[in-house]
Amino acid sequence: MAQHLPDAYTVRAAVALAVRAPSVHNSQPWDWRFSGHTIELRADTGRRLRQADPEGRDLLISCGCVLHHFTIAAAALGWNTHIDRMPDPDVLAWIELVPREPREEDIALATAIPRRRSDRRRYSARPLTAWEKSRLVRVATDHDATLRFVDDASRRSALTAAAVEARGLHRADPDYGIELASWSGRRYAADGVPARNAVLTTAAPLVRDFSDALLADTDAHDGAALTVVSTAADTPLDRLRAGEAASAVVLTATRLNLASCLVTEPLELTCTRGLIRDCVVAEGAEPQFVVRIGHLPDDTPPLPATPRRPIAEVLRPLGRYGIGLPIPVQQRES
Repeated sequence: MAQHLPDAYTVRAAVALAVRAPSVHNSQPWDWRFSGHTIELRADTGRRLRQADPEGRDLLISCGCVLHHFTIAAAALGWNTHIDRMPDPDVLAWIELVPREPREEDIALATAIPRRRSDRRRYSARPLTAWEKSRLVRVATDHDATLRFVDDASRRSALTAAAVEARGLHRADPDYGIELASWSGRRYAADGVPARNAVLTTAAPLVRDFSDALLADTDAHDGAALTVVSTAADTPLDRLRAGEAASAVVLTATRLNLASCLVTEPLELTCTRGLIRDCVVAEGAEPQFVVRIGHLPDDTPPLPATPRRPIAEVLRPLGRYGIGLPIPVQQRES
């Protein structure tokens, strides 16, 4: 293999780190393929949530998250990523890896990947600093998205009202309830929301009410900062880029020792998404998701990692390349 191409171990290591990305209901709706020269990211549409995500918005955001996670993992391993987004109707991204010395920022963000959790518990009242807010806003902007802190009382009230309305409409939908129950309360599965990671009695605003939850909430009066990430338009590419911004925001929050949780339920219904668009974001932007960010109360026990599907299920050879990934140079020579 040419020295300027990554070997199998590098690709597998990068993908293994990338799939730690958050996804709606931990559905992990991605499909990676590798040719030795090119890596492809495709959506696994069989994992789309038909009731919660009829438009496929959450699916594309989830795939955007894993795409950004991959770029960070590859960078930490010494590979820069050249990405062609949505080059084909069936392909979300073509990725070419080019050797590059890892930077300190790449390694720091990659280190944050296995530490990040979707923490649905209530956060403490300790506020974020102006510098922390500025940093989070900047990383979203770097990915063609806008992160707005919802500090104004009227906007925060509108956001909470949209979340309450979405939850009520979902509770009244039996098909949604069946789908939610099938993806939550998991004990041993490699996907879905584990019972140990879902809050037993949801008290924090905007947090989805999962089935068969086991996690005890904190005693804090929730002081999470609420943010909305929006894009200029609402094309599939905008949704994918929003997912990349989501990944950048939550990894940066983790690096800053902040807890975070992506929230999509209020954006899954046309009526509540419209309320957020008109009363929270405004300015003609399209809201894509909410992020709760904050500090956990002191002595709060850490959450366990959520499970992930085996690499063999999500990483496959591309086309006629062969039945396996390339053999590393060192192994071939030995």
